[in-house]
Order: sequence, then structure tokens, then C-alpha cells
Amino acid sequence: MDNIKTVATSNKTMNIKPVVLRENKTTRLLFSPSWVDPKLTENPLRGGFRFQRKSPIEKWEDFNAKKITTLKKDEQYDLNLNGSDIAVLFENLEEIKQTLSKYGHSYTTREFKISDENASDLLLQIGGLENRELVKEQLKKLESNNFRSLGSVIGGARIEKVIEEFEQNINNSDEGYWQEYFENEDNTWILQQLFAYPVIYLNGETYLGGKNSKGKSGQGGVATDFLLKNGSNGSFSVVEIKTPTTKLIGTQYRKTQGVEKGANEIYGIHQKTSGAIVQMENQIYIAINHFKDLIGKDFNINSLDPKGILIIGNYSKLSSKAKKKSFNLFRKTMGKNQIITFDEVLEKLKLLKTVYEN
Repeated sequence: MDNIKTVATSNKTMNIKPVVLRENKTTRLLFSPSWVDPKLTENPLRGGFRFQRKSPIEKWEDFNAKKITTLKKDEQYDLNLNGSDIAVLFENLEEIKQTLSKYGHSYTTREFKISDENASDLLLQIGGLENRELVKEQLKKLESNNFRSLGSVIGGARIEKVIEEFEQNINNSDEGYWQEYFENEDNTWILQQLFAYPVIYLNGETYLGGKNSKGKSGQGGVATDFLLKNGSNGSFSVVEIKTPTTKLIGTQYRKTQGVEKGANEIYGIHQKTSGAIVQMENQIYIAINHFKDLIGKDFNINSLDPKGILIIGNYSKLSSKAKKKSFNLFRKTMGKNQIITFDEVLEKLKLLKTVYEN
């Protein structure tokens, strides 16, 4: 039942679109609900069953019916419902009851799309803390294929929401916005997708060492934007973020005439990007020197093989093949540390979304 349609029969009653309980090529069983103003009764929902068959012109018609009171002494009428019929009936009647209790009586024909009007209410019920144990018990009853489908829908929707917000802010130059965005508990998992090995998110802005400071705004203290732990060897990793609008490429360094077009056209890295790289490398250096006193003790990690990732700029905004080549050649020199652009993070999210969809 994808919608609920009501037709007023008086100022207190409505007929409701029938619920199809069972159907084959030639016959079907319906339940026809009706609604009475709740002011008149504690149980406003009622109705009856009907059998229909398909006519030669492919139109559903009611079977000839007679009242039970007309049955003779030795006659009886049986209506048997199987488990599937009952499940469909109860599910739809509850949907109808909740919807009409919410929106009340109408003097005209009215239609509610279940997916539009009630899906959010259903999800709110599922997400309610007071319903946690009930939801857990019901989820246990799901067959494995249904459970996987539910997980895919939830995961896909979660990723889609992140992608939409990411796309809307791909030109946002506010570094504070991006710091808060990745620190949001709904988004910290994005950082974990950037590493080639399993990592555990530990903390947002984290003091690593330097002078007597509790953060990078203090007297010479050094802090990283994000601290993570290598799930394999227990070593720490840092993530430094800038903005999508930070420039990646600087001025042209060399262009040799008389060779293949663009073959020797080289650009230097913009000073804001090179400065961010040095900043990240310094964070790792300071963290190692102050390791025993700070993050090693506080976060149960080691300094065996620390790594860093810098999220900066927008690769698609590089205006020529030569600039992209220069940027990629520079990235190759980074060794174990990496530079990832914001639009590349977005592409990773879109790729992950296709995994859920498929």
C-alpha cells in the first residue's frame, strides 16, 4: 500500500482505499476500511473483507455476496487468512490509524503518500532511545538478506547526505568550518577512508608539544587538526586540513623551447601548500620528541611508523595538464606522507556510495 486515500461519506465518517491482502491472476482478497470520528468511539477504525474476481474485460468485480443472517441451518462461511495476509493487514491498518489520527476528518477526497508523510515518523520511532530494546528485538527477527538490505539503505543514505553537504561547500574558504565538519561525530569516519590501512579516530585538535601550551593558539605550542591510530601497528597518524580554495600551484619554474608541447613546462608548489606541508612534518617531528610525555601516554599509541595526510586545495581547478603534472610529480616526493585534495576526498565518497548501491 503506497498511499492512503479517504472519501468522506458524512461529516463523521470516511471510506478508505481497500487494502489488497492476497492477489493472483483471476481473484483477490481485499479489506475495505472505514473511519469514524474518534470523538464518537475509542476504536474509530473498522471494515470488512471482500473477494473479487477479474471479468473478461480485465476489470475487478465483487463476488456475489449474501449476509450471514441469510445462511441456512447447515450452511457456513469460512474466511481463512494466512500469515502473510495478517501481516499485510496489521501493517496497513496501523499506518492508516496513525495517519488519520494525526490529520483528522476531511469532507473531501484526500490522499496521503505513505513514503512522503510517514517515513520520517517511522524512522524517528526507530531512532528513539526509549525504543532501543524493542528495535533490537525486531532487528534480530530480520532475515539476513533483509538485514543486509536495511544496512545498505542506511549506509547509502548516510553517505549521500555527506556528499551533498560536501558538494555544497566545495568552494568554502573557511578553515574553521572544515575543522568543525570533520570533528562532527557523524563525519569523523571520512578521515578513516583516506588511509590505505585501518585507522582509529582518536581526537580532533590535539596538543603535541612545544612550549607550555594547551593548544596551537598558546605560547608556541604545536597541535594537529586530527589524531588517529594505525589499527595494525598502533602507531599514530596526523591529519592537517586547510581549505578547498587554498592554491596548490605557484608560478612557472621552467619552460624549454623547441621540445614537445608541455613536455618541459614545470611549475613550483604554491607557498601556502608548501608551508602546510612543512607544518604537518613539524607536527610529526614535535610529536615524536614529546611522545612519552604527551600523546603516547594519553592515547595508548606508539611512534613506530608515524604518518601524515594533508587535505588541501582542489585538483580539478588546476587549469592545465602541465600544472597537474607538476603537482603530481611533487606528490611523489612526499614519501609515506600524502597530499589529498578536497575534490579527491569527494570522489572517494562517491565511489563508496556506489559500493552500497551495488
